[in-house]
Amino acid sequence: MGFIRASLVALLLLNLFNHAWAGEIPEKIFITADHMKMNIETGNSTYTGDVKISQGKLVLTGNKVTLEQGNEELERLIVTGKPARYNHQTETGETIEAESEHMVYTASKNTLVMTTNAHLKQPDHQLSSQKIVYNTEKKIVIAGGDKNTPNNGSQPTVNQRVNITLTPQEATTE
Repeated sequence: MGFIRASLVALLLLNLFNHAWAGEIPEKIFITADHMKMNIETGNSTYTGDVKISQGKLVLTGNKVTLEQGNEELERLIVTGKPARYNHQTETGETIEAESEHMVYTASKNTLVMTTNAHLKQPDHQLSSQKIVYNTEKKIVIAGGDKNTPNNGSQPTVNQRVNITLTPQEATTE
């Protein structure tokens, strides 16, 4: 039974990472956590306690990671932590780092929504806000929000300002 359960988890995660980061060659997926709970009927699983999921140059970490299935495919990946982190090195060698207290990746939309103390760092710029939406397929970032919009279902956040730091490219000498 343990082998069957482990096989189901491996298939679920392989499906997750193949959809979430399409275009990359599938690599082994490594998961470490203090505890795992999986519903074999639905395919939903939850990992808790210093969770780390890695595949190649992609690493997700958090206190809790939940994988939700829909129609036998990944529907959502939810990562929570103080902070939860997303680190990815692109095919061009650029590093993308993100962190927040709550992240939701929705496979059908190729979006990573980060809320509560969200930060996104790319080679040319850094961005912080209470909400950042990152389209992993189109490489589009949207930050900020309506100050009356509750953050993560909690009380409205007072500071919804977006803070950006741009790094100018060094001039080349001829």
